[in-house]
Amino acid sequence: MAAAFAGSAARETENLRPPEAVHLTQNGTRQNDRPRHAQSQTSLRSQSQIASVPSHTGQPHAEVAEELAWGPAHPCFPHINPHVPIGSREHMTTRVIRIRRDWMIKGDLAPTFSNLYPEILDPLLSEQEFRRVISTVNDGIVKAFDPFSLRNWFDGALGLLTGWVWDDLNAPATKSQLQNVEAWLETWNREVGAKDGVHIWSLRRTAYMSLDIQIPDPKVGIVPSEAPSAPNTRPSTGIGAGS
Repeated sequence: MAAAFAGSAARETENLRPPEAVHLTQNGTRQNDRPRHAQSQTSLRSQSQIASVPSHTGQPHAEVAEELAWGPAHPCFPHINPHVPIGSREHMTTRVIRIRRDWMIKGDLAPTFSNLYPEILDPLLSEQEFRRVISTVNDGIVKAFDPFSLRNWFDGALGLLTGWVWDDLNAPATKSQLQNVEAWLETWNREVGAKDGVHIWSLRRTAYMSLDIQIPDPKVGIVPSEAPSAPNTRPSTGIGAGS
């Protein structure tokens, strides 16, 4: 039994990989176990303002946005339309591009949205028009939720004194300003988006967590993110499956 245990230990030792080059000094000895400092990744906002659909060849690109894994978190990913009835024609022929919240603009003071342009919207919605929409929506929401606004202070004090009856009457400026943003989106859908089948859904439907842009189904398929692993090995490693 001891011989069997020794043989098993020897096989496990053979399967161990040697230290990587970054852990060895020039003479082949191992470095001291000191923490290595790596430069943090630069923000996507400062390097790229356009997100593209990954290439079907799987080849790497220089764009920072291309480094994002293709999936629901990718800015260009076409989501199933949740705003229409299942089985309807719109559910089968349309998709939703979700513009996520941008917490770097106002933090948690106002629900603002990212101006990273999803290239999948081209040519239905140009980059210039997309940025105009995002800027208008963000400015309106920031104005509505500005905690330092004199009108918001007045509305808060009057709501407290009236037992929030002031709020029930929809008198605060916050509610009227948000209604103005919704009205602007409806006008844009009717006058601009309808020409190319683009529709921006009400922010109330998404609880201000995303800006959903409905477009005709772009028919984007699954894009392989990496080459397949070698036979009898674990994914993304060179270790044998039986080790």
